[in-house]
Amino acid sequence: MPAFNMTAPASVYRERRRRFASKLNRPMVVFSGHAPARNYPANTHPFRPASTYTYFGGAPVEDAALLIEPGSDGDAGCMLFRQPWTSDDEVWMGPGATDADLASAAGLSEWRGVDRAWLPTRLAGRKAGMIASHDLPTREWGAALGLSAPSAEEMLAVIDLRLCKDQHELEAMRRAAKVNVEAQLAVAKACRRGGTEAQAAAAFFEVLVRHQQQPSFTPIITVHGEVLHSHGYPGTLRDGSLLLCDAGSEEPGGYACDVTRVYPVDGRFTSQQRDIYNAVHRAMDAAIAACVPGARYRDVHFLAAKVLCEGLVAAGLLAGDATALMERRAHTLFFPHGVGHLIGLDVHDMEDFGDLAGYAPGRTRPAEFGSKFLRLDRDLAPGMCVTIEPGIYLTPAIWRLEELIRPLKDVVRLDRVNALLEAEFGGIRLEQTVHVREASDGGAEVLSGELPVRAEVVEALMAQ
Repeated sequence: MPAFNMTAPASVYRERRRRFASKLNRPMVVFSGHAPARNYPANTHPFRPASTYTYFGGAPVEDAALLIEPGSDGDAGCMLFRQPWTSDDEVWMGPGATDADLASAAGLSEWRGVDRAWLPTRLAGRKAGMIASHDLPTREWGAALGLSAPSAEEMLAVIDLRLCKDQHELEAMRRAAKVNVEAQLAVAKACRRGGTEAQAAAAFFEVLVRHQQQPSFTPIITVHGEVLHSHGYPGTLRDGSLLLCDAGSEEPGGYACDVTRVYPVDGRFTSQQRDIYNAVHRAMDAAIAACVPGARYRDVHFLAAKVLCEGLVAAGLLAGDATALMERRAHTLFFPHGVGHLIGLDVHDMEDFGDLAGYAPGRTRPAEFGSKFLRLDRDLAPGMCVTIEPGIYLTPAIWRLEELIRPLKDVVRLDRVNALLEAEFGGIRLEQTVHVREASDGGAEVLSGELPVRAEVVEALMAQ
């Protein structure tokens, strides 16, 4: 049988399907997806199966579908449909898996893995739903079968299952974190004045390829840390600049890690850089310590914002009481995004379900600047995995918006802000991937905790 990158035993997938089936009132088809084309149809990006399909035990096969019937025990009432592997496929891509191979990997009885041509017959005359990837071929297949989008209740049934990670998932995330740490250390080694962002990015990718992992998103490796989601690696590592590396790894089963570090190109932070770096570090540590079962993630966000305000006052960029500044949302001029997000099978876990995943029932996304970018407002529970990633940025686009600056002119030291903007200070973000645990189990587990973060330790690392 071909080796599949399955992160759990077959019995675990059967139980997940059983629990989902107990919430269903109609059949549900969960699609694996289709590799997107780069330009013409035969030139595709690497195939990565859809996350909900993977969660329920689907092996990594393109154009496949899992059928889950209401009331199923996870085996009876479930079937796996896929494209047959032809001799032409074997010529180009090597031996393929049999239907029995795929069924066994999914935790299904042998005969429950069949040609996808049988799916219309199985669904004939029935109203079924679908959880589909966003690629056009899969959407067209679902439409041809007469399937409808999942209801909010059906999506919530998936979300409730996936929110808290079991030990198999956590072990996969730890594997991803271990490689991510090694890759970040390679970036630190490549961070030298006169070098380039591209060289640093190449160092990151080399480690991932060597460990047969892939990026969980396009890595952000830039000397312009104020650009939250920068593209490409065109920059040069100049004297006095900071290299921000926000990069994630994804292990072969699809589970992710997400880490951000900032490296001084000269090997040492300036006093001003160190003050701001330490403020961000304190905010990150405070937020991680607050990640306890029962805590509301929005409160974790505003705790980080308050600590950042304390640091901004100490750095001479804001004036006043930190709590009052946070309540006036002065931090959003320097910290315009949320403090983190869910993470698991996706780096932004279940974001394909929209705010149903990120926001607990009865809670809605705020509309005001800064807070509207908070991706998560749930009460934390054991097994949930989140990122904590506060930052302080000197972003020219923000400081050109008079409607944001005017209400806060009495507390902003514009002369010092303008000096940093003129010097192209950039931005500092620090991020860890965190597993929420009970205090009796050791409290929050920082999956990426082996990577140095204290300023003096980062400097010592750069000196090596």
